[in-house]
Amino acid sequence: MASLKSSKCTQVKLFELQNEMILQVDVSGYKSGHNAKVKLQLQNCSHPWILHWGCISNGNKKWFIPSFIPSGTRVHKKSALRTPFIKERDAYVVNIELRDPKIHAIEFVLKDSKHDKWLKMNGVSFHINLHEQVDVENDGARSSKCLLNEMSDEEIEKPLKHRNLCNSVFFPKLSTSSSTWKGVSQKNNIFSNMYAMSLEEACNEMVGEKSNSIRFLSNKMPAWIKFPASVVLPFGVFEKVLSEDINKELATKIACLCEDVDRGDVSKLKMIQETILQMKAPRRMSIEVRKKMKSSRIPWPQGPAEDTWNQIWQAIKKVWGSKWNERAYKNRNHDTLCIGILIQEHIRADYAFVTYTNHPVSRDSSQIYTEIVKGSVETLIGASPGRAMSSITKKSELKSPIVTCYPSKSIGLYANNKRSIIFRPDFISEKTNRYACHGIYDSILMENKEEVVLVYSRDPMVVDLHFQALIHSKIAEAAKIIEDLYECPQDIEGVVQDGQVYVIQCKALSL
Repeated sequence: MASLKSSKCTQVKLFELQNEMILQVDVSGYKSGHNAKVKLQLQNCSHPWILHWGCISNGNKKWFIPSFIPSGTRVHKKSALRTPFIKERDAYVVNIELRDPKIHAIEFVLKDSKHDKWLKMNGVSFHINLHEQVDVENDGARSSKCLLNEMSDEEIEKPLKHRNLCNSVFFPKLSTSSSTWKGVSQKNNIFSNMYAMSLEEACNEMVGEKSNSIRFLSNKMPAWIKFPASVVLPFGVFEKVLSEDINKELATKIACLCEDVDRGDVSKLKMIQETILQMKAPRRMSIEVRKKMKSSRIPWPQGPAEDTWNQIWQAIKKVWGSKWNERAYKNRNHDTLCIGILIQEHIRADYAFVTYTNHPVSRDSSQIYTEIVKGSVETLIGASPGRAMSSITKKSELKSPIVTCYPSKSIGLYANNKRSIIFRPDFISEKTNRYACHGIYDSILMENKEEVVLVYSRDPMVVDLHFQALIHSKIAEAAKIIEDLYECPQDIEGVVQDGQVYVIQCKALSL
């Protein structure tokens, strides 16, 4: 261990956790307690964890929040903090800097964000004394083998279920009195120090319902049900980029425009969107996004690297800016809704479908209702005349779909390339208003779609009854599996390419 000045002290503690995982806690700083630095490392760890922690003053057992908190941290119930461990090489790491001399110790428990479980040590919180005297010359790591208590969420707080990912997350508003974003309610703001991450790196609280749903389903569904390759820009990236010095003037301008809108001048909404499009990206962001896309096997568009990034950056800003379209502004959640971005491989669909695990008209819970069209999802939900092909499948007879209507849509929308990229808004909506949010924020495709006149005389979905039954039954079977996993009726959107079923997104069905 590197030598330190005599005015500083260092201690290292090791805790043997479950499955050969080790927690190493390094504490360094002045003996007076000023500017103590705590580094927590999870070694031999395969997925992200959350540090649930607070500070202790001398003679007081009650947790309190320090004046300076790490990037990526959110305040929990006014007295605790939650900081995600971030992957650094072979470990997951949290760095804490404590600048308050009254802090004598920190206490924490660990949350397994993958399995929604908590760990304590011997029935109590982990306790790290910042004022423990250590002989610097003979300083070494002290190891503790811990009896860990695995607890369900109910023993600490109400559980966060995959089907109830609706905890209110506040989208910060700008204040003209500051160059940084200020939260409407600081206790629920979530910030990440990463610009982009794979779904495997994300935890529930850092991303929205679309990302959480795909991450959950992709680990549970059979291999024949596919999902588009995905990368996510987590909550807080917009705020982080806007607070950069290169965007300081734009941040002030947006703050003023937001105040005008709050006073009733909705004509300024368009100006907010236009100002967001002028934002500049930190160089590290472009590097990080490309790296994550490559590792997740999302195709990087062809062309000069700078031009390609400019297209991607414009698409990202358009999604962020859609928070200020007129429909979105009228949503009662507007000021409290945080938007991340789900970057996905765009599948050039042969067919697009939407399916409901309860019949949307008759409300029959024993039937799965499916609509399917040639082309992309926009063909299905667009304003082109005609009807989609529809079918009903009994849940007890998934291999026997019954076609109830043949297609008559005259125009289909298709992407030019078989592989492209789409940028989707990702958010957590309130339980009481979750459907009001869907469909009002913009998804941006990297390339334009072309209109194609549809011909059904040689379409296998119409003329090949075996193929027709196969695809409809595959969709119904996938829908039934998803409904069983979530234990509630589902509204599912997806596509079919070369006979493969891809699930794009799903949400609980409004009954």
